[in-house]
Amino acid sequence: MENPTEEEHIAILVGITGGIGSGKSTVSDMIEKQGFTVLNADVFAAVLMETKAEIRSKLFEYFGGKIFRDDGLINREYLASRVFGEENSHKEALKKLNKIVHPYVLDELLDRAEVLASEGETCIFIEVPLLYEIGLEDAFDYVILITAPDGIRIKRVMERSELTEQQIRVRMAEQAPPEHMKAIADFVVDNSGTIAKLQQSIDFLLSVIPLLPPKEADGDESEEPT
Repeated sequence: MENPTEEEHIAILVGITGGIGSGKSTVSDMIEKQGFTVLNADVFAAVLMETKAEIRSKLFEYFGGKIFRDDGLINREYLASRVFGEENSHKEALKKLNKIVHPYVLDELLDRAEVLASEGETCIFIEVPLLYEIGLEDAFDYVILITAPDGIRIKRVMERSELTEQQIRVRMAEQAPPEHMKAIADFVVDNSGTIAKLQQSIDFLLSVIPLLPPKEADGDESEEPT
């Protein structure tokens, strides 16, 4: 690895985030259709919770035996009842769940991104719903925030799930305020309009982002002697 003649493979890492019902998955699909790789943190988390012994042991230790179904899979209904709600106990349980799972997810995502970079990928997107809430923004060169008004988001989630409006609002309350995220995201995409309008916004971003340097490169250049 110290060989100066060996080519170093560097890829831009771009986070995709936003509140529940904002349209992250729709954006990810659009990006994938343009030929880019999009990794999904929720998919990685779901797999790891079912397969990684360290995670399962910690989940059992904190949540007890009810965290697993009779077939050994995660009891997601029970888990949701423990981590989503308005009581302090719900908030503490959600914080503990994130603390247990997300370090492993981040490691897996970065390992996968490193492999993709070594294979020649130069721009890799990673969808992370709670990117800012769990402090992962520094792991990315750039972050795209998908936004939409609360009413639109609630309507979307109710149409695709069995959650009630109150249950959705509880989940929304656990996420960082949109105004806070807008202030620190690199790119903000308003997804309150039509699919065509959203596609236009994503097409523009895909014409710009792959041309940008990694943020670390900016810092290195600014510190070079003149």
